[in-house]
Amino acid sequence: MGFFDFLKKKQNTENKSKTKESAQPQSDPNVLLLDTLKNRLIDKGYEVEWHSKYLALIINSELEIATVILDRPDYHPLLMHLMIITIHPTYFPDGIAENIVGIGNTVEEKIDSVLNNYLNTTFEPIIDSFSDTHDPELDFEYHHTLWHPKLGNTVLQGDWEGPPKNEFLFELLKDKISQKLKNSKLNWLKIYISDSNGTITGECLFNNEPWEEGLALLSDYIQSLNNKKDFIGLKQFIMFRKCGASE
Repeated sequence: MGFFDFLKKKQNTENKSKTKESAQPQSDPNVLLLDTLKNRLIDKGYEVEWHSKYLALIINSELEIATVILDRPDYHPLLMHLMIITIHPTYFPDGIAENIVGIGNTVEEKIDSVLNNYLNTTFEPIIDSFSDTHDPELDFEYHHTLWHPKLGNTVLQGDWEGPPKNEFLFELLKDKISQKLKNSKLNWLKIYISDSNGTITGECLFNNEPWEEGLALLSDYIQSLNNKKDFIGLKQFIMFRKCGASE
């Protein structure tokens, strides 16, 4: 069963409850999560509505967000593990999927935590990539085309001594990124790297495809660090927007 088949299967039982908006508490945590996300995005000034066919949100009439809360017996009771996929019909029709966690004593606290993580790390660079705003200090040119990087906030895991700046991972991979860019308005990069007592775990995806060269650079970096604790990790999401003047 695919991700959207799962959502459609739930449509009949949840469609009625979601049309009630947030007038009363939702019994399904995923419905409550989406309703909370909807209200938070509206507060930020976005136009948000429910999807007409399955349990998802439509933002500004073009961006789609769907979620599934993953629940396993071995998860810590304070933990919420969320799979969230962000879709644009033209630029990323297959979606940008993220696995994000939140913590809390209640369902509401877990939802607030996991949504904070999504909004600050993934949603902001995605939505910002639909505007031509940019940081000139991060811009770079490749084959006479100017690109605007949109950096999400870096997530630090473990106990860091002198954590890297938010631009560090981008600068580390910058020379190689140019070679990966496709001739599309938008490209994106997902980064995760960690070191647990010498065991390196990582993922580096460029436009949803594994990027082995990028992962090798990340692995070399984290192995080179001195004074490491038992566990440290880094995670970041970056969008790349082609400058309108270059088209």
